[in-house]
Amino acid sequence: PLSDNHPVLHHVIRHAPDLEDDIGQYYPDAVFLRDTNGHKLLQLKFYTNLKRGKKTFKKNSSFFIGATDNQVNTIDPETGLCPFMLAAVGNKSDLTAVYYLLSRNPKLVGVQDNEVF
Repeated sequence: PLSDNHPVLHHVIRHAPDLEDDIGQYYPDAVFLRDTNGHKLLQLKFYTNLKRGKKTFKKNSSFFIGATDNQVNTIDPETGLCPFMLAAVGNKSDLTAVYYLLSRNPKLVGVQDNEVF
């Protein structure tokens, strides 16, 4: 069945990520839908992975390096935090990931490219 503008995969990522492949085969078009916050599935997955603390720069550098500018520069609507903040909070904070995400857009903390402290 078609997803008919219901972002079913967004719900799967939030509530049952282990079922993504099983359900995704029936709703492949849902990847292109936006949720109520206007985010496509890849943006939601990026935020969700950061919040869960399951990706570290040391073990999953391609996750961070492959992040789009949009993923790095937007704020998670559920928490109100920037991606570098999501990587910093909780008991699984990853300083290397925080540094990398901030280096992608230092303006998020008010630092200009040529500014020296």
